[in-house]
Amino acid sequence: MQDRRSGAFASTSILTTAQPPKTLYQTMLVLTLLCVAATGCSESSPSSQTATRARARVDDGQTPSRKEPADKPLDVEHHSALAEGRGVNDRPGATTARHSRQAPAATASSAESPGAAQPVFRPPDTRPAHDDALLERSGLFKYESARLKLYTDIDPKIARTLPAYVDQLYKALVEYFGPLPPNRARSEYQITGYIMADSDRFRSTGLLKVELPKFAHGQHRGAEFWMYEQEHDYYRRHLLIHEAVHCFMTTMPDTRAPLWYIEGMAELFGTHRIDSDGKVHFRVMPGDREDFVGFGRIGLINREVAKGQLKLLDDVTLLEAEDFAKTESYAWSWALCKFLDSHPRYRSRFRTLGQRTTGTQFLMAVRDAFENDVAHLRTQWALFAAGLVYGYDVERAVIEFRHGQPLPRDSAPARFTVEAAKNWQSSGVTLERGRTYELTADGRFSVAQEPKPWISEPQGVSITYANGRPLGMLMAAIRSRVGDDDTSPESMLNVIPVGRHVRFTAVTTGTLYLRLNDELNSLADNAGEVTVEIRDVLTVGNANDEPIHD
Repeated sequence: MQDRRSGAFASTSILTTAQPPKTLYQTMLVLTLLCVAATGCSESSPSSQTATRARARVDDGQTPSRKEPADKPLDVEHHSALAEGRGVNDRPGATTARHSRQAPAATASSAESPGAAQPVFRPPDTRPAHDDALLERSGLFKYESARLKLYTDIDPKIARTLPAYVDQLYKALVEYFGPLPPNRARSEYQITGYIMADSDRFRSTGLLKVELPKFAHGQHRGAEFWMYEQEHDYYRRHLLIHEAVHCFMTTMPDTRAPLWYIEGMAELFGTHRIDSDGKVHFRVMPGDREDFVGFGRIGLINREVAKGQLKLLDDVTLLEAEDFAKTESYAWSWALCKFLDSHPRYRSRFRTLGQRTTGTQFLMAVRDAFENDVAHLRTQWALFAAGLVYGYDVERAVIEFRHGQPLPRDSAPARFTVEAAKNWQSSGVTLERGRTYELTADGRFSVAQEPKPWISEPQGVSITYANGRPLGMLMAAIRSRVGDDDTSPESMLNVIPVGRHVRFTAVTTGTLYLRLNDELNSLADNAGEVTVEIRDVLTVGNANDEPIHD
C-alpha cells in the first residue's frame, strides 16, 4: 500500500471516454492508456485536513489474522500538489530534481553552481534508531540482513527467514529498475519493517506510529513499512515483498508513475515462488492455487468477468486512488502489469518503463513504446483478462493478428486449418455486417495426453467443459474493423459456438477468428487440427438472429 501522506498518486488523464478511437487524434490521446499522469499530494502534518486516507488491502476471501477495524472508504482530495505538479516525495518548499536511473540529473541537495553537471543522490537515511534491548523486554525482536531490519513478535523460526528474501528482492529490483544512486553518506540501502502479531505491543513502544492511517494489511512510508501478521506463509511473504517494492520504487523524489503501475508492480514482484535451493523467483504466473494461498487475485478477476464487469485497458489505466479501497483494483493492476511484463510482443518495451518513473518521463516513455499498436494491445488485453486462469500460458496464448479479405461472391468456400494448440487464429476472411455465413468443420485432434490422448472432433467432448462450453468445441469471433459502427468495445469477446456446423448473420464487419475451446493453461498438450469451410450463403439476414446449428 502506498502511503498517501508521504506521496499520493492521483491519476489524471486527458481521456474522457473508454470507447475505441475514431480518428488519428483520438488514437494519440488514447496513448495515455498506460501513461495516466499521476502526481503526488504534498506531505502534510497528521492533523492536516487535506491529508489523504491510506487505502486498505484486503485479500480475496482472506481476513486479517488480528482484530483490527477495517479501513473506511478513501477520502481523496486533489489539492495543491496536483495543481503545482509536485511529485511523490516532494515536500513543500523543496526544489527536487527529476531523476532517471539512466541519465543522472541535478539533485536538490547539491551545493554546486547552477547549470553545472551535478551528481544525483538518493535522500538521506532518516529511519529512527530503536533501543533493541528495551524492545526485547516487550517481546519485540530484531532480525537483520543487508537490506532489511525487521522488528516483529511472530514465531522466530519464521521471522529469521524473512530478511534474506528482501536481500534477494533488492537484487531483482536493481536488475529490473536500475540501481539507486548513493546517498551523501555513502551508506548501503536498507529499509525497516515491522510485522505485527500483537499491534498493541508496537503501539505501546512507539513503533506503530499514531499518525499512520488505519490499514487492513500493510502500509508503507518512506524507508519503513508496517504489516500485520498473516495466516498463510505465502501471503505473509507476498505482503512483505509488496511493501518492500513500494519502499524501493518511491525512494527518489518526484516519482509520478500512475497508480495502476505503482500497485501493479508491487503485486507483480510479490507474486513469487521459492525453489528447493531457497532461491526466490519473482514476477511468476501463479500455477497451482494451493501454492499461492491468500493471493486470490485471479479468482477476483474471474468473478468480475462472470458478472460482466471486465475492465478494458482504459478502465485499468484510469483507476483512481479511491478505487483502491477495493481489492479488485489491486487484482486488475497486477493483471495488467503481469500481461505486459510477460507478453512476447510487449515485455521488452514494458520493462523499460521502470527507469522512467519520475517527472513526465513515464507518459512519454509509454507513448513512444506503444503508439504503433494500441489497437492490438487493447484486444490482446481484453482476451487475456477474459481467459485468465492459474497457470495461464502467455506464450502459447499469443494471437497473431492478420486482416482478412472479403469472400468473393459466387465463389467456392474458403478453407482454413485451425490448430488445437493455439489460441485465436485469423481465418484470413472478412465478414460483412448483416450478411449470413455458414461454417462447416471436420477433423480429429487431442485436447489432453494423460492418462491417454483425449480425442475430440469439432463439436467437442461433453465429459468436461472449459469456458462454459464443451472442451474442444470449435468457436468463432469477429474482430471488428477499425472505424466500424460496432458498439461493442472489444468484439472478440462475443464468441460464436460453431461445433461441426453453424449458420449465422455477422453482427459487425471484421476478420473472422477461430479456435478450439480449451483453458489457456492447457494448450501445451493439445495436438492436431480441424479444417473449416467458410461460405457466404448470399442471404441478407438480421444481425440479431441467433446462430443456427445442426
